[in-house]
Amino acid sequence: MNILIFWDRDAPAGLEIPVARIISQIMDIPAEVCESPVLYNGFDRSRNQFDASAILTCLDVFSRRNEEKRFILLVTGDDIFRPGTRYVFGLSRPATGTAVISSARLRNEYWGLPSDEMMLIDRLSREGAHEIGHLLHLDHCTNTSCIMANPLTLDDLDSKKSMLCQTCMSKVQNSPLSVRL
Repeated sequence: MNILIFWDRDAPAGLEIPVARIISQIMDIPAEVCESPVLYNGFDRSRNQFDASAILTCLDVFSRRNEEKRFILLVTGDDIFRPGTRYVFGLSRPATGTAVISSARLRNEYWGLPSDEMMLIDRLSREGAHEIGHLLHLDHCTNTSCIMANPLTLDDLDSKKSMLCQTCMSKVQNSPLSVRL
């Protein structure tokens, strides 16, 4: 199974290739990146955010209509949420092989800190790899340094290593979805 990364018009320009390469390296799955052909809906005016579930539904429709067999990861610059939460960094739908991540709260500038492009690349890669892990049917990991640890805050995301722990790696290698099988 390969990864198709859609880079949205509002996602940070110029970071596509390094993010795709790092996600591919972390997950040991080939990744291809291109401009996103998907128009999505789900904007909530009262929150000034997009509903990540609605975005996933749009990705699901695109995938079905185009008979896409690869995992699809959308990288957007729009702030996203899931009902019941203030925000999410990303969300996935393993049943359909689709995921979305947002750069909005991964940017230092959002938090009033100086811009740091390398940090943004690292954060996008970690969160993207995390969501791809869910597409491989990995659950959240209790090992806080594993890429599959649940990042509730930016500090949580920053403290993770850019790799799967041995337990999660073993699950991926033994999965029927693994590219190695």
